[in-house]
Amino acid sequence: MARENEKTVTIKDRTFKIGKFDAFTGSYIAFTLFEKMMPMGVEEKVMSVLKAEGNNPEAMLPQGRALMTKGEFFAFQRDCLSVVKEVMKGGHEQPILNSNGSWGVLGIERDTMLVLVLTLHALLFNVSGFFTENGLKDLADSFKDMIPSNMPT
Repeated sequence: MARENEKTVTIKDRTFKIGKFDAFTGSYIAFTLFEKMMPMGVEEKVMSVLKAEGNNPEAMLPQGRALMTKGEFFAFQRDCLSVVKEVMKGGHEQPILNSNGSWGVLGIERDTMLVLVLTLHALLFNVSGFFTENGLKDLADSFKDMIPSNMPT
């Protein structure tokens, strides 16, 4: 089976392509997810998935974890968004972040929910290999609880 390297999502009548992280960024994101983000409320679900797969999650997770600082979160989110492009009229794909970290498309710089949803799409698309199909569904469903019901995903 061929590895899926991108997926297309439509959010608020806009089309975006989510790409795969390079191996270094993917490793960093996975490590950061386990080290920093699990205390934010999804740890129990991930732990149960890992246990169901026969892993020992307690041994996998670093001890003395702390929440992310604002700077760490911004860097993490920029890494996630670095693989997202908006499909413009005519089919041109425009990265939503420029190489200098500024916004690359109009109308996104003040749309917190759109940025969060795109971050979650990039994260879930890229870490799906770490979880079973049902585990990933459970994790995705836990994120959906954070998104208002009137926000198209």
